[in-house]
Amino acid sequence: MLLIVAVIAGYMLLLAGLAVASPGIGFTGSLLHLVPDDWRDAAHVPAYGLLAGLAMVGFRLRGWPIRYALLVGIAFAGVFGLWTEVAQGTAPGREASLHDLLNDLLGAMMAGALMLWQHSTSTQTDRLEPALRANLHPPRKGTSSR
Repeated sequence: MLLIVAVIAGYMLLLAGLAVASPGIGFTGSLLHLVPDDWRDAAHVPAYGLLAGLAMVGFRLRGWPIRYALLVGIAFAGVFGLWTEVAQGTAPGREASLHDLLNDLLGAMMAGALMLWQHSTSTQTDRLEPALRANLHPPRKGTSSR
């Protein structure tokens, strides 16, 4: 459990560092300057989807029901996205953007939908498992399987 918390915290530091980096200033800023603006905007979706997904997995590992893990994971990524947009507004050469915040929430909701789909398919498979086992017959002595 400590590992997932460390991974989430490290990833949050990375996202916050990228949010306050000024284009053209310093190493991170020079890297940001190389990436087209459209790509930076679109990168919010998978970046915050990953953050929400990591949080949801952490909550599920703690035994949370899927519904609560999804809601809190999406809210967690949304609040962190809001916080990074506010911090980004204070950085020189950067500005806060409602569009970026909406992309953050879109990524978080997509991660939630993916986790819900994965959970529903695994639940359906779990229901089928006893029936599948009942149809498997162990090989009997003296019979051959071809």
